[in-house]
Amino acid sequence: MLLDKDYLRPQVDIMLLAKSCKSKYSIKNGSIKLGTLYEYRSIENDELVDKQEGMLTFNLNFRGKVEVPPKWFATISGGAIGFSGAEPIRFLGRQSAYFKHVHFESIGADKVILKDSSAVFSHESLNSFIFCVSRVRRTTDCIGIFKGCDDYWYLPEIRADRFARRLGQVLLNHIIEERKKGNHIIPAQVPSDKLKIMAEHRQVDYLSREIDLYKNSAIELEEFTKKMRSTAFTKPKSYKNELEYRAAAKTECNT
Repeated sequence: MLLDKDYLRPQVDIMLLAKSCKSKYSIKNGSIKLGTLYEYRSIENDELVDKQEGMLTFNLNFRGKVEVPPKWFATISGGAIGFSGAEPIRFLGRQSAYFKHVHFESIGADKVILKDSSAVFSHESLNSFIFCVSRVRRTTDCIGIFKGCDDYWYLPEIRADRFARRLGQVLLNHIIEERKKGNHIIPAQVPSDKLKIMAEHRQVDYLSREIDLYKNSAIELEEFTKKMRSTAFTKPKSYKNELEYRAAAKTECNT
C-alpha cells in the first residue's frame, strides 16, 4: 500500500514512533506492510512471530480473603453460578474462564468473599489489521530491536492520530481496489459502499500472566476489564523490550 512521506517530518523534544522494517516495505520507498493478528501467529520471522498474538491467558490468584464483584464471579464461573442476578461480563471475541480452586468465605446479596482461591481467564481478540512501531526517544533507538530488518523510519508521536486515520483510509482504498481484481481481502458478500475502517492507536500494555488480588478486588478487576476490552493492545511482559505502539484497524459494515 502507498502512503505519503509527509508524515516523516521531524519535530523537536517529543517521543518518536519508529518502524523497523525491510527496505521494500519502507514508507521511504513508497509502501508499507500491514499484518493481521492471526498472521503474526504464524509468520516465519522468529523476531516478529507471536503464536499467542491477540490471545491471552491469565492466572487470577485470590490471596487471603478477597471480595469479588458478583459480575466477575459470574464471569469466571461461566455463568454457572451467579448472585444477585449478576450477568457475566462479555468481551468481543472468544473467552473462557474457570476456577481451579474456590473456597467461599462468605456469600452475600451483593458480594462474594473468596479465600485463597485461583482461576484461569482466557480471551482471544477479534482479528484486525495491525501496524506496529516502537516508541522511542531517539531516531536510532529502534536499531537492533528486530533482527532481519535492514531499514527504519519514524514519525513524531504527535502525528500518530493523523497517521492512523490516513492508514485506515489507505487500507479501505486498497481493499476496494483489490476487490476489483478479484482478490477479496475481506468476504465478498460485504458491500463495498457499506464498508468502513475503524482505526485505533495507542501504546501496548505489557501485563504479567499472574494477577494477584487482595482484599477488595473491584478496582484491580475493573482495570483488568479495560485491558481485556483491548486485547489487541495487550501483550505479555516478555515482549516489553519492543516498546510497542500499535495502530489497529477493524473493518465494519454500515447497515
